[in-house]
Amino acid sequence: MCIRDRPLLDRKSLTAAILFASLGVVLHPPFFPIVFPAPYAPFLIYTIWEIPLYICLLLFGPLTAIIAGVINFISLLVFFPGQLITGPIYNLIAIFASYLGIIIIKRRKKFVLDTNNVTRDILSADMVLIIALPMVFRTVIMTAVNFIVLPQPPPIGFSIPIEGMPSILGLIAIFNSTTILYSIPIAYIITKAVKSAIDRTWIFE
Repeated sequence: MCIRDRPLLDRKSLTAAILFASLGVVLHPPFFPIVFPAPYAPFLIYTIWEIPLYICLLLFGPLTAIIAGVINFISLLVFFPGQLITGPIYNLIAIFASYLGIIIIKRRKKFVLDTNNVTRDILSADMVLIIALPMVFRTVIMTAVNFIVLPQPPPIGFSIPIEGMPSILGLIAIFNSTTILYSIPIAYIITKAVKSAIDRTWIFE
């Protein structure tokens, strides 16, 4: 029996959603102060709070991960909205765009994990696929979202002049791509370790 055969809204899945959403909040600044400003654009900050949400998806599947994402969004909206009160909405769109890429890959490909060879699994075609499509979806969708919202005045955007948009969108596209480049592999590796312990996950057959 695989984990996706269980009832959609069972207590265990809801508990997992709350747990992983809470981990995401705890790993969010200012609770977790270790952050890395992007060297090419210091106003863009690399963090690790998204990783628990991707682990939730890989372990429990789309519904539990969507619930975790929404709980995380509400928590950020209440406690850490950032410079824009609408910021958590854009974070949620980015997360869901990444989810979509992973879900499409999963529906089209069977993932069989080699639990005895970590290096080979990390360097495998599976790892490339599970990074590439979420990266494309997130980058394209968030570029479109930012194209619409950034020229708007606060609290929607930052009133960025149209002539400045191409360079800003390019920097944000690099940021979204590179966020996926480390977040999903880390989530995948952690899921692999959990798979070895519980032998039941959504992503791996």
